[in-house]
Amino acid sequence: MTVSALPLRPSLLAAAGAAVLLATLGIAASSGLILGNATTSVPRGLYLRADPGAATYVTFCLGERHRARAWYRSLCSPDDPDGVRILKRVRKRRGAVVIVEGDVPRALDSDALGPVRRDEIRGWWRPLILVGARSDGD
Repeated sequence: MTVSALPLRPSLLAAAGAAVLLATLGIAASSGLILGNATTSVPRGLYLRADPGAATYVTFCLGERHRARAWYRSLCSPDDPDGVRILKRVRKRRGAVVIVEGDVPRALDSDALGPVRRDEIRGWWRPLILVGARSDGD
């Protein structure tokens, strides 16, 4: 029996499909096209890079004005530009700033940080696959 004549088992096909999907997601994530979120301050899931006009979420870093805050050293900032970026929903755009919101009471959003300046924004995103999204459709 030749290799091409071997019957393909559904479990083998599923495993191969999963491997291809994971590899594709890994490549997309490493190139900055997809962002994964596992926190609770916005819906968990995958976000796709978007144009600013179509984006409903942003990633951003803290600014110099946040230096005195306790959590400054553990997040992306001018002192640690490669640190963890903050992902939040865009609530409103006002000129050179964006007002952002989270889904939990103590989220690091514009209520706690003030408006996010355009130079602090590192990426614009729209939901691709969400788990636990808000009831208003975001």
